Amino acid sequence: MRAVRTIKISDKKIVKRGQIETISLLRRRRMKLIIRVISIICICMALLGAMFFWRSGIATNFINDFESKVERVLVDSGLIVENISIVGTKIIPKDIIIEVAQINIGEGLLRVDISSIVKRIKQLKWVNEATVRRDFSGKIIIDILEHEPAALWQVDNKLWIVSDEGIKIDDQNLAYFSNLPMISGKGAEAELQKLLAAVSINMAMFNRVETASWVGERRWDIYLKNGIKIMLPEEGISLVWQNLVEFEQEERLLARNILAVDFRIKDKTIIRLTRKEASRRRLLAKTNGKGENI
Repeated sequence: MRAVRTIKISDKKIVKRGQIETISLLRRRRMKLIIRVISIICICMALLGAMFFWRSGIATNFINDFESKVERVLVDSGLIVENISIVGTKIIPKDIIIEVAQINIGEGLLRVDISSIVKRIKQLKWVNEATVRRDFSGKIIIDILEHEPAALWQVDNKLWIVSDEGIKIDDQNLAYFSNLPMISGKGAEAELQKLLAAVSINMAMFNRVETASWVGERRWDIYLKNGIKIMLPEEGISLVWQNLVEFEQEERLLARNILAVDFRIKDKTIIRLTRKEASRRRLLAKTNGKGENI
């Protein structure tokens, strides 16, 4: 059997090596526990102190006092609002933007609350996006992106100016937008963006549109300014619109005596003549005349 080594601790006490290691391990564990408890107590005291410091208003007063001192230094050094520049507006009057922004000429440049200004400006119905930035030459720059008016939407016996995204913008000053096409039908505003995307291949043709009616919540009927009706299918509007453009360019189709062009049936185009034109063609047929190609 292997002999157990012993170490002499004193003249009167002999302790085995295994006992010494156990005692040392227990002491280290006890010390770690004490350190952990003390750390937790310190963290809790720091948190409680911070809460008291904040709730008592001392922190707020300190921050406000610091900001005031910084602002005084900046004002003394000339860093104040001297000018307000507004860019991007075509419809919203600039004095309205300035009024809503609530920026005072002469106040400290860093005192201007950018986020609050942006929030107030975005509440204006014509504003799509807004950014505000400081220029340390003493200028506040307000950049506005307005909604783009795309059509007049007739709903519930009322007209609304709507954007190409189908957003209702305004129901006032409609006379300024009388050149816009009118759309109607339940859900028409939600489908307007798809229609505009489809006809964007030739906007000159779309500019001849008087009214667009969303029929049965599934397709569009287009009425041109000369009274001709274009009946679009439920799908493939872009291709149909391109065909219409080619017909017009090659045959001057829309200048003829027709009532409607029907594209509802796939791969088939039906042209409906005016009553007068239909009678003329019947008369030509009876007299063995050759009718004109349309």
